[in-house]
Amino acid sequence: MSTTMYTFDLTSGALTGSRPAQVVGGKELTDCANATPVAPPADIPDGHTARWTGSAWEVVEDHRQHMDSTGTKQGGTPYWLPAEGDDYASPPRYMEVLGPLPDGAVTERPEKPAPTLAEAKADALRKVDAATSAAILAGFDYETDPGTGAPETLHFSYDSFDQQNFADSAIAMQLGAAASSDAIPASTPWNAYRNYTPETGGELVVLQLTAATFLPLYAAALTHKATQMAEGSARKALVESADSVEAITGLLERWGL
Repeated sequence: MSTTMYTFDLTSGALTGSRPAQVVGGKELTDCANATPVAPPADIPDGHTARWTGSAWEVVEDHRQHMDSTGTKQGGTPYWLPAEGDDYASPPRYMEVLGPLPDGAVTERPEKPAPTLAEAKADALRKVDAATSAAILAGFDYETDPGTGAPETLHFSYDSFDQQNFADSAIAMQLGAAASSDAIPASTPWNAYRNYTPETGGELVVLQLTAATFLPLYAAALTHKATQMAEGSARKALVESADSVEAITGLLERWGL
């Protein structure tokens, strides 16, 4: 029965595996630079490895990452050093050598510090602005006759493209209604959506609008925008008047932001 040789990394001394002793000229080679016939400890705890000292094996902590079969680093113990400036935004560190983690190391990411009142207000104002813009761009509902003789509530887009279309068409409708010639169209097609939801988009309904039917729709669009901006302004005033971070948090929770 051949002798088992236990291999180790020449740099770190860490146990890397085992193999049968090579046989040359009928004689086993047991004196090798990176292997020893001395068996490592049978019980090596998780997060540890055996290290060859040159004369014996010792069990040491191993917090390093290790390469998998694809050459990707895996495992290891992530840690941070607050005393060296690591904070909640710092990437984790990993050991490159065997042994315990450095003094002062923590294995849980440092917590993000609580925001100051000024920081909380600035963040809340950004969220209110974003929510106000989203509400405006989401469009509005308006009751009109799609040409069936029966008025119904339809949804109208009000994204940045449609806002410009509304303004341009309002001018065209007014000019067309006042013109004595056919140079300017007196009506315009307009898209609306029946049974609209943000997920499905609803069913497209193409309306043919004249000045008499378009201008009230345009007024509804302007009212929609003004209403959302007024609500956003009211929310921002509440944020500005808040006297604690907790009060601001409560406002954002109330508004779903």
